[in-house]
Parts: sequence; C-alpha cells; structure tokens
Amino acid sequence: WNFTMPAIVLGSISILSDAGLGMAMFSLGLFMALQPRIIACGNKVATYAMAVRFLAGPAVMTAASFAVGLRGTLLHVAIVQAALPQGIVPFVFAKEYSVHPDILSTAVIFGMLIALPITLVYYILLDL
Repeated sequence: WNFTMPAIVLGSISILSDAGLGMAMFSLGLFMALQPRIIACGNKVATYAMAVRFLAGPAVMTAASFAVGLRGTLLHVAIVQAALPQGIVPFVFAKEYSVHPDILSTAVIFGMLIALPITLVYYILLDL
C-alpha cells in the first residue's frame, strides 16, 4: 500500500508504547502492595501454579514440538523457552477482567524469582 505514517502520529504511538510496560509494572506493584500477604492466593495454589507453569509447560511444548517435527537444538531451545517466566501482560488482562489477579500476580513475581534456577536446570539437562 506504500503508506507512511505521519511523524507526529508515529512519535505519539512510540511514547505511549514505551510507557505501557512501566505502567503495567506499577500496576502489579501496587496490587501486590495492597494485598495482606505476599503470596496473595495461598501457598497451595501458588505451588500448584508454579508446578503447572514450569513442569507442564515444557512437557506440552515437548509434545507439540515432536508433533510438528522439531528435533535437535531447535527442540531444546523450544523447551527452555517454555520454562522462561511469563511476562506481565497476563496480569494486566487478569486485573482488567477480574479473573484471578491474585494468582497471576503471585505467579509473575515468584515465577521470575524461581525461573533462573529452573531454566538453568533445563539448560543443563538438555546439554545446550
């Protein structure tokens, strides 16, 4: 279509997009600060969520990768990527639509804390 966006519109969109991540992190921090406990959803639910995230996620990725024919290094990279922590965007959607933001806030915070050792374990086990 050979359409170029005007510079003022492009600049405005760039400013808004740069502020988005910071506002999402501020929202998560504010939500966590207002909770009476650090693990807002309870220890049992948090443990279950972390197990699903870091065990079932890579297992599903392994099965899906085999189904589409990934092998070797690409398979290993896909599994390690499945073990990486989730971003902050799922919390923003959970908060916006009131769908268990307590579980997502706990998952985002603790997922980032425990993701490094878990990802390193997957990395070592897969000989990458």
